Amino acid sequence: MPRNKISDIVEGRILQLFRWGYSQSLIVNILKLDGIHVSQPTVSNVKQKIGRQRNSESKIKIFRKKPSQTPSIIKKVIEKIDVKEPPTQRAIAKDLHISQSTVSNIIKNSGFTLRKKQKVQKLTSSNVMKRGQRSFKLYRRLARGRYKNFITTDETWFYLDETSGRRKVCYIKKTDPDYDRMIIQQNTSRPKGFMVWGGVSSQGKTTLRFVTPGTKVNSNYYINKVLKPFLTKDVPRLFRKGKKLKWIFHQDSAPSHTAKETIKFLEQNKIHYITPQEWMPASPDAAPMDYSIWGHLKQQLNKTRIDSIEELKKKILYEWRKMSQTYIDKVLASWPRRVLKIYQARGSHIEH
Repeated sequence: MPRNKISDIVEGRILQLFRWGYSQSLIVNILKLDGIHVSQPTVSNVKQKIGRQRNSESKIKIFRKKPSQTPSIIKKVIEKIDVKEPPTQRAIAKDLHISQSTVSNIIKNSGFTLRKKQKVQKLTSSNVMKRGQRSFKLYRRLARGRYKNFITTDETWFYLDETSGRRKVCYIKKTDPDYDRMIIQQNTSRPKGFMVWGGVSSQGKTTLRFVTPGTKVNSNYYINKVLKPFLTKDVPRLFRKGKKLKWIFHQDSAPSHTAKETIKFLEQNKIHYITPQEWMPASPDAAPMDYSIWGHLKQQLNKTRIDSIEELKKKILYEWRKMSQTYIDKVLASWPRRVLKIYQARGSHIEH
């Protein structure tokens, strides 16, 4: 077909109609309604020469939306993703009878981005106020390497199965300053399993102590099964008498930690510690065991299949022994900075 038989505009119109899925005969009829008369062989020739008919810079470029990306479909996709618990892209595609790549393109072109939800502690207004008031004083106690004098301890739960039924991702506008939809606030309820106590310092790790399932960890249990073995076995090993370091004990504000009997025991044994009045409430983001050590340990456990509680205990002990002091030192070094961030955030969340 000679190039001068149809104009660039007509050729562009034919190509556009082809890409919209119209047949050759329908294209001829559509053009005829617009007063453009072309034969079906001419339309066929244009189709066959797509991509090689012209190579000049003046080649017509046709910008279009795919038929599946109609305003109606785009609206439906956005309605499905713009919620706290969005379905998967595969589920959206199946429900709307479009491809998964179309869903992905709509999400991207609409200005949304996929974000993994960040787990954070639940804060009341009272928590925020106390965190803001107490954080700077704690920062000063930790700054300039003084964190190296601390033994920081905590308990956590380990269990075989973790299912919350909640999606761990969300879609959010790139320009949206509201990060609340990108966090999962956690309550203090614990899943079934067993509890473990442990601690770390610049001088090494404590021994892990497993709490017997079904046992209530009150002040009496905490003093006799945790603190006494800790003081008689762990402390002498980690902070030997010959060293000048005066160690300081750190724990969170769990009821067994702040009970009168526990405080009395610490005072009687002349233990230097962060008092309940000094510690910030609801602050796992300022406790090394919470914001890193336990998470690292659980991440290692998730790499292999574990089928029984006994196997889980053995694996925990193995991974605990394996945890390097280099890693622990990096975690502890970040402690003062995190506490300072809480002060700068006036007690609000810092993990977002």
